[in-house]
Amino acid sequence: MSFESDKSIGFLIAKARNVLKNEFEKELKEYSLSYAHRVILVRLSEKEGLTQKELAQDTYFEQSNLTLMLDKLELKGLVKRSAKENDRRAYIVTITPAGKKLRDSLVQMGEDVMDKALKGLSGEQKEDLSRMLQLIYENLKNSSSHS
Repeated sequence: MSFESDKSIGFLIAKARNVLKNEFEKELKEYSLSYAHRVILVRLSEKEGLTQKELAQDTYFEQSNLTLMLDKLELKGLVKRSAKENDRRAYIVTITPAGKKLRDSLVQMGEDVMDKALKGLSGEQKEDLSRMLQLIYENLKNSSSHS
């Protein structure tokens, strides 16, 4: 039995996101990390010295959730938080050498998962998909900020 909603774009995006996240989670088990942990580590390896607030904005995580994720990553020795010089209430988050060492494996694993997910699409189709998803994001981000 098939429902019309099974073919709706919103449903398909959600379905693809869920199966993609599950695939990442499966691959990350050997590292005892979640997909969110991977996002944080990769972002910190790209941008040094972000505050927790900036990291939350960059990764689209709620600050309260980010704090819990950073607690786990800090316990694993993969990130370090230190008080910001001019503002003791703000913390700078940095990736540790152990986190940097793990980065290449996490990036390669991500590329492998995406290769599997996008198998059969041409380079042009991948670029088109990326542009379309970005446009959807921008449309909704801009409309929600005007509400």
